[in-house]
Amino acid sequence: MKLMSTNDREDYLINILRLIDGKKTVKTTELASYMNIAPASVTEMLKILQKNGLINYEKYHGVSLTEKGTASARALRRRHHILERFLHEVLKIDHQQAHNQACAAEHSISDESATKICRLIGTKIDKDCEMCPDPCTSSGEVHSDCIFLSEMKVGDKGVISHLSSKDEGIIGKLISMGFVPKRPIELSNIISEAGIRIIKIGETSIALDRAMATAIHVDKL
Repeated sequence: MKLMSTNDREDYLINILRLIDGKKTVKTTELASYMNIAPASVTEMLKILQKNGLINYEKYHGVSLTEKGTASARALRRRHHILERFLHEVLKIDHQQAHNQACAAEHSISDESATKICRLIGTKIDKDCEMCPDPCTSSGEVHSDCIFLSEMKVGDKGVISHLSSKDEGIIGKLISMGFVPKRPIELSNIISEAGIRIIKIGETSIALDRAMATAIHVDKL
């Protein structure tokens, strides 16, 4: 019997999740065709997954995910979506390449690392990613003092919570300048006529316009 690696197991689970799409079960032949694997090999793997408590499988009746299997598949899908979005929107990698690279990396990245990337790029990935915390939430704890940098007053200090903007270019530019979660910042000055904020981050002072300042969410100190 072929030994199933973690990657194999996760691939089966996420593909079953994709094929279910509102249905109760997926036919073995449908899964085999989708994964381009011989039906006999798929059946062998499904028996292993069922033994591990990840799926419900009955010959001629199809396969469905257990609660444990669903949680594992959704976690993998969440990591994939986060990685793909980061690669495509922030690093400007071609969408197909971003998808392929996310498929390769989704198995090895931890949920903790994925959550940090999620916070870095801001908003929730999509409605499917219910496991992705709200950007102003960490370990289930709401940060009540999370505000826009544009709302800070001269002399205010804080720690960057996350970035968010409908403009992908702004997120990429801020990251390249060092505005990433957990970095301490201070609002040194506001040039009122232009609305320019002078921000001290580390030993560097950087000028930001209001649009960029509004993309930075800060936990006030």
